[in-house]
Amino acid sequence: MTLVLTLAAAVLIGVTLGVFGGGGSILTTPALMYLAGVDAKQAIAMSLFVVGVTSVVGAVPHARAGRIRWRTGLLFGAAGMAGAYAGGRLAAFVPAHVLLIAFGIMMTATAGAMLRGREEFEPGHRAGNRAAGRIMLEGASVGLVTGLVGAGGGFLVVPALALLGGLPMPVAVGTSLLVIAMKSFAGLAGHLQSVQIDWTLALPVAALAAAGGVLGSRLAGKVAPERLRTGFGWFVLVMSVFVIARELPAQARPIFLAAVSLAALAGAITLTVRRSRHGTAALPALVPRKETEAMQSPMYFAQHYLECLSQASYLIGDRRTGRAVVVDPRRDVSEYLDDAAANGLRIEGVINTHFHADFVSGHLELAARTGAWIGYGARAEAEFPIRKLRDRERIGLGEVTLEIMETPGHTPESISVLVFEHPGDGTPYGVLTGDALFIGDVGRPDLLASFGVGADELGRMLYDTVQHKLMALPDQTRLFPAHGAGSACGKNLSTELQSTIGAQRLSNYACVPMGEREFLDIVTEGQPPAPGYFGYDALLNRKERELLKVEEHLRELPLGDVLARRDAGAVVVDARDPQEFAAGHLAGSLNVPADGRFAEQAGMLIEPGREIVVIAPDGRAEEIIVRLARIGLDTAAGFLADPEDAFTRAPEGDIARAERITFAELRDELGGAEPPLVIDVRNAGELAAGTIEGAVNIPLAELPGRLDAVPAARRIVVHCAGGARSSAAASLLRRAGRTRVADLLGGYGAWAAAHAPTET
Repeated sequence: MTLVLTLAAAVLIGVTLGVFGGGGSILTTPALMYLAGVDAKQAIAMSLFVVGVTSVVGAVPHARAGRIRWRTGLLFGAAGMAGAYAGGRLAAFVPAHVLLIAFGIMMTATAGAMLRGREEFEPGHRAGNRAAGRIMLEGASVGLVTGLVGAGGGFLVVPALALLGGLPMPVAVGTSLLVIAMKSFAGLAGHLQSVQIDWTLALPVAALAAAGGVLGSRLAGKVAPERLRTGFGWFVLVMSVFVIARELPAQARPIFLAAVSLAALAGAITLTVRRSRHGTAALPALVPRKETEAMQSPMYFAQHYLECLSQASYLIGDRRTGRAVVVDPRRDVSEYLDDAAANGLRIEGVINTHFHADFVSGHLELAARTGAWIGYGARAEAEFPIRKLRDRERIGLGEVTLEIMETPGHTPESISVLVFEHPGDGTPYGVLTGDALFIGDVGRPDLLASFGVGADELGRMLYDTVQHKLMALPDQTRLFPAHGAGSACGKNLSTELQSTIGAQRLSNYACVPMGEREFLDIVTEGQPPAPGYFGYDALLNRKERELLKVEEHLRELPLGDVLARRDAGAVVVDARDPQEFAAGHLAGSLNVPADGRFAEQAGMLIEPGREIVVIAPDGRAEEIIVRLARIGLDTAAGFLADPEDAFTRAPEGDIARAERITFAELRDELGGAEPPLVIDVRNAGELAAGTIEGAVNIPLAELPGRLDAVPAARRIVVHCAGGARSSAAASLLRRAGRTRVADLLGGYGAWAAAHAPTET
């Protein structure tokens, strides 16, 4: 029975090492002594062997996932080996009961570390550039303790790696296993000079502990181990009392146990008082706050979300000082100015997390209106003056503090912004991740925004950013991305607008620990085609361009002027509903419905720089011109007023109608002698919902570049998911000279509903 318990404990030892990067020897020595009846000095030596083997095996998954820094680990480990060997030799001259009391004290310290919770050292407080001598001195000291008492490795190594080595916490855990293995075997070598080990017991215990280590390494990063850590900490604390009490002289035990009882009582009273004063800890709110004056925080935090571009920008300020910045603003900036004025804030800075490709940023407009500085990551180069923001640089707004994180991958210059309510806070209020990390997805590394840098190189940067930097933040850190569902900057974005790092660690496919190659494959697979304007906007955002001046484009144009401009090559954009467009429109117009993803679809179909004439739904001409300008299409010559009346006066032949057919009509045509060519303009990721047999998939974003593949004389039926994109695609085909074109009313949704099985 004792052997079974010992072997079961071995598995727990391995899981502990894999999950926490430490704690294995704290369990190993008591298990060998009290379950297997091994002598104290032999148990210490054997524990070093078991922990060494387990650490080697457990380090493998961490290494494959890139969570080991080899240079730092080898440097620290080499010093630790020297200290551990010396400690192992010194142990021969120390009485067994003294070693066990020292071991019990180390257990108490370890329990305290676990109950406090591993500190998530702030990036600004890391010191990876400190001298190697400091690292080696720390390593030798830790090794000496480990070699002497056979414990204390992981929970001394991990903080040292984070503070002295500047490593993110998950990487510090992985690297600690390398260090623990090195110094455990060195300490074992020292002990073997005076101790014999029972290998018939050591080998099976080590094998089972190694299996547990593999399991623990796979759990690391996938689970939030706070409750497990707390329970384990209390267990270790109780065990430490047991170990010390057994080794003390009989007359000292009552005094020791009385002291422990008094300490426990005092701790319980203190905890009760604190909870009664402050209340129990609550989960962080997921909604960004616009705090009232009655609240303690000086911070004002507002998310401004634009549905039609799935784009989020942020106003962050300190009410006490009135200082504020805007992050990732769009081009029409009045909303930020009004929000700031209403809350007593003045905008003094603009931060762009990267050179955006899907919209034109409003940094120049805000700078012109407020005098604000414009900040980008340190790798950015632009035609206008910018403030280059360095990794870990802090920007104080008063109490409210921002901290820059370099998070390249979507683009080389990408940054994220940590937000702290107070400069001394250990955990950020939130992190603005730009296009590095979305809710449910990550930024794609293959867009044209990254001139001169390949997708593979960017993908490797993104892997390090997501797996090692952002996932190193505390779980409770709120996450605020630059985009939501529908954006072409990713493939699987959630409709949620806020989340937490902990939630993404559990639910985001790209945040699950994995190797670099696996990450690259999964992130680049199934991305939607990028709209044609993306490359144009990415370049435009680097330029000293013209400011937005809506009034210059908001001009009524008579019908004759509109027709003349159309005949000269201008693009007529008709933003009315597809049904209204079908009933009558100017021949050659593009139908891009306003009620939907208007700007993005216009950017797919219109070449930047071409003159545009707008036909808008009633009273919405200014809105349409602004939405075009948001993506850099600010070449509108004006708009046609009262189009229905104008169409009645148009010359014969200038007014056309668009054919739209039902699913029943399409079914009949497909069964006829000359079936039409069906073109499906949905994105590849939408095809999983089903397809019409024989349809050719040409996503809307790719259609302008593949017009030559569409036969001019054949009957064509276009469909999308619901009927909006298909109207746009059909109008493009007609403009390109395909005269026998119809689109499917209701899109694939109507087709699928009509052909769904009927329940009886």
